[in-house]
Amino acid sequence: MRIVASCIVALGLTLCACATNPVTGARDFAVVSEPDEIDQGRRYHGEIIATYGVYDDARLQQYVNRIGQELASKSHRSHLKFTFTVLDSPDINAFALPGGYVYITRGIMAYLASEAELAGVLGHEIGHVTARHSVRQQSGQIASGILSILITAATGSQSLGNLSNQLGTGLIRGYGREHELEADRLGAEYLHKSGYNPETMLDVVGVLKDQEIYERALAARENREPNIYHGVFSTHPRNDDRLQTVVRAAKNLSRQSYRDGNQDAYYDMIDGLAWGPSIRQGIVVENRFAHPDLAFALQLPHGWRVRNNPQYLEASDPETGALLQVGLVERRDNESLSGLLRRISGNGGIEVSSTAYGATAITRVKPQGGDYQPARISAIALEESQALTLFGTSAADKFAATDSILLATSQSFTRLGQAQVDALRAPRLRIVRRISPSFAALAGQSAIEYDAESILRLLNRAYPDGDIKAIDRLKVVNVDG
Repeated sequence: MRIVASCIVALGLTLCACATNPVTGARDFAVVSEPDEIDQGRRYHGEIIATYGVYDDARLQQYVNRIGQELASKSHRSHLKFTFTVLDSPDINAFALPGGYVYITRGIMAYLASEAELAGVLGHEIGHVTARHSVRQQSGQIASGILSILITAATGSQSLGNLSNQLGTGLIRGYGREHELEADRLGAEYLHKSGYNPETMLDVVGVLKDQEIYERALAARENREPNIYHGVFSTHPRNDDRLQTVVRAAKNLSRQSYRDGNQDAYYDMIDGLAWGPSIRQGIVVENRFAHPDLAFALQLPHGWRVRNNPQYLEASDPETGALLQVGLVERRDNESLSGLLRRISGNGGIEVSSTAYGATAITRVKPQGGDYQPARISAIALEESQALTLFGTSAADKFAATDSILLATSQSFTRLGQAQVDALRAPRLRIVRRISPSFAALAGQSAIEYDAESILRLLNRAYPDGDIKAIDRLKVVNVDG
């Protein structure tokens, strides 16, 4: 709230506060000073880390930091103390906070193919910082009276609730066409000055556009809205003339030959990269979910698509639209499992049955924009104060078949001993020489849980119909023995 208060005070003092843009030298409207900008970034940094977690690989962190610091030293705000962090998230994203805090997820790093491409992503985010896009957008919104302290729509994270809406939009969806293009121009300039070919940024745009095309096709197949949430280059068409112009203009700054893209070093760094959600959220292998901290396992329905979100585990049937959500709920003092089900269902009159694993009941739900349909809700006691909840539903004409699947899922609950916990292995990205005659054959051996062939094609720049024989070193996803 201190940010809101200080900004409102500043706005009350003057509506014509200006600051020099460090990139252009022109005067910009900005009510946030550089010290305040740095303070914002410092305070928000802790919340970002608490939400996503830092990826536990010191060697990779040092590698990313070295490249980022080299680029930042060539930037228009080289005096800032830049911080570069690889986040423990499968999301395909990168973003920056005010004051020099730059983040890249291990999720997007899996899809990059060289050190130069990594530099392209980092350079773009450094461009947002040097041009003060967050501050400029923040100042404009304060001036118009639009201020929010929520950032939950795209991340689903309540713990980021005190970030302003403008900052959230910038982190998740980019800052708008002009600011994104300016960040590209600046990123290309910093790449050039660091010896990387600026046109590498066009390759990054290409792979992210393939991601977007795939997600839109998948969403249409699953009858849902596409989840296009990352901001990096997301405003660009693949063959955007303005983008190509600003990127290639960097090559005219001086004459020089560029260093190799250094794919070998990059592949060495990402060989063994964790795949999928953080192990802190549990591991899914062949649709069996195992949580090491809570020491239990659950067999999810085969053929269903599984999404392991920080707040809950979700499985959905692409054929029928059936949905299952698994979550963790705190029990009130002396609350029975029956009482818990009645409380969280909002229906004190539901008939609850005791089972070998816990308690279960049939209720009804009304999906947004739909009609009431049957649902099953179950609870399994974990510790005295916690319970695992399973909530599943489908259309009424499909519920009889769905219900048997939901009951079987609850009955599959298994407590794990320490030896079983110690034996758990998460899927990892591996770099291998070509080992299969086709992507279809490779998918059959993969630990990727859903639509493995398409994901492998995306990882290897062969989407939608590239030839595996043209690729010597392949990215695969396996579970180590």
